[in-house]
Amino acid sequence: MGQEPLGEWYRAARERITAVVNDEVGGVSVPATPDWDVHDVVAHLAGIAEDARTGNMAGVTTDPWTAAQVERGRSKTVAALVAQWSADAPGVEWFLSTPEGAEGSWRAVLDIHTHEADILNALDHPVQLPVDFLAWVSGRLLGSFHESVAAANLTPVRVVADDLDVFRGRLGRRTVDEVCSFGWSADPAAYLDLWFIFGRAEHSLGER
Repeated sequence: MGQEPLGEWYRAARERITAVVNDEVGGVSVPATPDWDVHDVVAHLAGIAEDARTGNMAGVTTDPWTAAQVERGRSKTVAALVAQWSADAPGVEWFLSTPEGAEGSWRAVLDIHTHEADILNALDHPVQLPVDFLAWVSGRLLGSFHESVAAANLTPVRVVADDLDVFRGRLGRRTVDEVCSFGWSADPAAYLDLWFIFGRAEHSLGER
């Protein structure tokens, strides 16, 4: 398989997000990230691109690093954050299009699509992501899950679910009951700790 168009996927997701966010919806709470509203999510996404531009990558992906992005953006309007993100993002998109970027920074593509879905859900839009991205990311996330199962010396298990549910489920946007409703070839109870990467949703997001 050739290199996936990660930079193109990132740019397309950014453009879709910026088309649906504005200052009127900035205060809408985001159920998938209950401590944040839409403004905070945009501040986080814009802050990542700003940190990449300025080389502020110490503590990358940690809670303090993320919290600092939200705090920096707190005094800015959504429109200002979108403008900042649009100015900083081309460097990120270029890097993701290189072999080095694809190998080391592909999680940025997971992150932007995760938050795109979070925002769509918060604004009561259908959660529709590109099928090529979903096919790629579900394969990657299922593969890492099976590797974790093998490392834990558990019996191999087959999981059947649509690509969006795999993506959202592994990244903590599905409840335990929703994940258990997937097609498991064995009792899922022994595998749940390995399945959820970012915790378990306490309440269904009711995504459509």
